[in-house]
Amino acid sequence: MNLQPGAGYGFTSSGYGISIDSSNPFPDDTVRTRTPFYVIVLGVVSGGLRYQVVSGTLNNLVPEMDDVVSSTEMLLDHTTEGVPTPPTGVLSFNTTTKESWVYLRSGPEAAAPYAFPDPSISNATYPKVISSDVELSDTDTEGYVLLAKIDTDNASSPTVWTVFQYVSNSLWGDRLKLGTNTARYYYARI
Repeated sequence: MNLQPGAGYGFTSSGYGISIDSSNPFPDDTVRTRTPFYVIVLGVVSGGLRYQVVSGTLNNLVPEMDDVVSSTEMLLDHTTEGVPTPPTGVLSFNTTTKESWVYLRSGPEAAAPYAFPDPSISNATYPKVISSDVELSDTDTEGYVLLAKIDTDNASSPTVWTVFQYVSNSLWGDRLKLGTNTARYYYARI
């Protein structure tokens, strides 16, 4: 008996018999790969809609984020006894537009050599992931990369949300400041 593969199934044949495989041979469109800076919405917990961000780098620096659980700032690649325990934040929603913006914020060192991004984790200009209820613009001391935008049905008590992911790689950034003009920030994915 000759079997031929058909639509929706495949088979293998050996001296021990025939095996038919009817599993989906194509990847499921609903499964997303979690790439650097991928924003994961965890759901509603007392205090708001919580989220995490997959670890990535800006100029080889792992950013930090405020952790609502421990009330401390943690690196995105934080581990406890070898097990990943990334920080968990709370999304800030605009009550009018029902939107939240998740940014990677960074700035230059305050003193010479004015490295960008600031490599000292103890400084406020060290790379940090933040959530904002308004769209942010670059300043002389802070540059912002929009990682994702989250829309919801209700800003104070969300039940449905949509994540629009804009960055899916680690980044390399540069800051240019000329005269009295506002500094410009440029980013490239790596």
